[in-house]
Amino acid sequence: MPNKLPFIRNTIRNKLMLLLLVATILPIATSMIVSYTSTKHSVSQEAYDQNTRLLSLAQTNLLNYVQNINQKSLAVYNSINVPRSLYYILEHNMEDEVFPNDISDVIRNRNLLKDHLTNIYQSVSEIYQVRLYVVSQNTTYLLRNNDDIKAGTPTLEFADTVKKPYIEPSHLSHNYGLDLKSKEKKELVFTLHRPIFRAPSEELLAELSIDVRLNVLTELNRQLFDPGEEKFYIVDAGGNTIISSEQGEAGKVSTAKWLSAIKAGGSESGHMDWDDSTFSGMVFYDHVKTPFMDWYLVKMTPYKHLFTAADRIARINTWVGIGFLAVAVLATLIISFRFTKPLLSLIGYVNQIGRGQMDVDIDIRSNDEIGLLSRRFRSMMQTINNLILKEYRLELANKTNQLKALQAQVNPHFLYNALQSIGTVALQHKDQQIYSLVASLGQMMRYNMNTGETIVELDKELSYVQGYLELQKQRFDATLEIEFRIDPDSRRIVVPKMILQPIVENFFKHGFKHTENAPAKLIISSQIEDDRLIICVVDNGNGLSEEQLQSVNDRLKDEEAGLLGQDSGIGLSNVLARLKLHYRESVAIVLSNVKPNGLSVSLHIPLEEELI
Repeated sequence: MPNKLPFIRNTIRNKLMLLLLVATILPIATSMIVSYTSTKHSVSQEAYDQNTRLLSLAQTNLLNYVQNINQKSLAVYNSINVPRSLYYILEHNMEDEVFPNDISDVIRNRNLLKDHLTNIYQSVSEIYQVRLYVVSQNTTYLLRNNDDIKAGTPTLEFADTVKKPYIEPSHLSHNYGLDLKSKEKKELVFTLHRPIFRAPSEELLAELSIDVRLNVLTELNRQLFDPGEEKFYIVDAGGNTIISSEQGEAGKVSTAKWLSAIKAGGSESGHMDWDDSTFSGMVFYDHVKTPFMDWYLVKMTPYKHLFTAADRIARINTWVGIGFLAVAVLATLIISFRFTKPLLSLIGYVNQIGRGQMDVDIDIRSNDEIGLLSRRFRSMMQTINNLILKEYRLELANKTNQLKALQAQVNPHFLYNALQSIGTVALQHKDQQIYSLVASLGQMMRYNMNTGETIVELDKELSYVQGYLELQKQRFDATLEIEFRIDPDSRRIVVPKMILQPIVENFFKHGFKHTENAPAKLIISSQIEDDRLIICVVDNGNGLSEEQLQSVNDRLKDEEAGLLGQDSGIGLSNVLARLKLHYRESVAIVLSNVKPNGLSVSLHIPLEEELI
């Protein structure tokens, strides 16, 4: 029977779309989203109303408490006409008509002064200490823990420009510049400073400071937030943190962006949504402002905590939705098994190709989009496979030709010098030493003539160089010192053949020099460092000027210079070219001057990268 819906016969996407629409996935999902959004909105409004009431109550409690501290500081002006009152003493401290003796003695009478300061100290249990600074005497009086009053000239400079009371933000308690030997542990306090003027003028008589323990503000606001879930701050307009639910933040300057946003809003109270790298949730705030304080109460509730109830309802709705979607899922599985089997087969073929089996036979016979894709993919892989084989053969032939050309550049000048040295020894000494020299030369010739071996263990390369140096030592006699510093673990590492001898030969061609006091010296070392084999050849020869050194290093970084062999003989460019044939661009040759004189040539060869 012909299909009445030909437009879905060969289109998996249309089949799945039709099935999901029939199963009402879209309406159910929309219902869940609307329900969750509505619940979140309701929770948000309820949280705003509740936190507005809480912060308003906290504002009232805070104002009452701070106003109480302020009233205690105003006690200085009580009974201003009573001769032994604190104000009267401060006002008449230079007049003798009230007291027959010098009134300064009365001020220094610590029992009298202690009575006045003790009354203030004991008026509020959370007061930590009371300090009175007398301007005319330049003297600070300090009362703490009902102890004897401390007095002295403060080392801190007194600011006499303050014209009204103010609250100093949270800070560690101190001695107000008095040199006391107290070992008492410092506490976090906030301080009410009140200037005392000669009424009705603005002449400053003294300044009264009341330090209040910070924990009283913490206790007043403890019920406003859930510890561990929400955050609570009292911050002044300058950004100073008065108290904080976060450990260690009280007394510090806040740089939080939400504080700037609150102040920029200009509202006395309200809330805002906040989302950045430090916090994501709702920020509730209230502004507390008096003539001597300008504070913000801020409560921060994360969305995760705020929408716990909404998330619970959403989970219930989700389970209900899952029940309705069961039919759609079951139908989707049926369609998937029937129509996606070719897709899974194609994925299996792709995995085989990924493992390197480039000639895999892709056999999918369906007539839909997957069948068309499979046939096009099979044709593409055949084309790629042919191109890879062609490119591989060309690259292999090119590398072989390059290697042969580079190996053919060996300078025969060394062989002539070596034979001349051996002949000289034979004529002069006529002893067994000639055997050693001939053996070294034979070892070198066998190693060099073995063109079928292009990569060798580093130990073999070192043996070849050692034979070469034995012949050179005979040529230069005792004026040549040779030292090998080889890491034993590096001897079995496989490297390209003939990479050390050209570097050593450069020393004899360009850098060799000796004197009676300083013989020529050559050090060959190897070590494994950071997954790289580092081979270093250091000499004490002529070295290079800075311009020459920079020129050579720049040329070695030039890929074309390395491959074309612009260096004479089989020098550094030759070595670098052969290394690049095996390791591509992961190798490096670095030249540097040695103090006081000489040259260092370092080969950096990767260990993790396989030889090509």
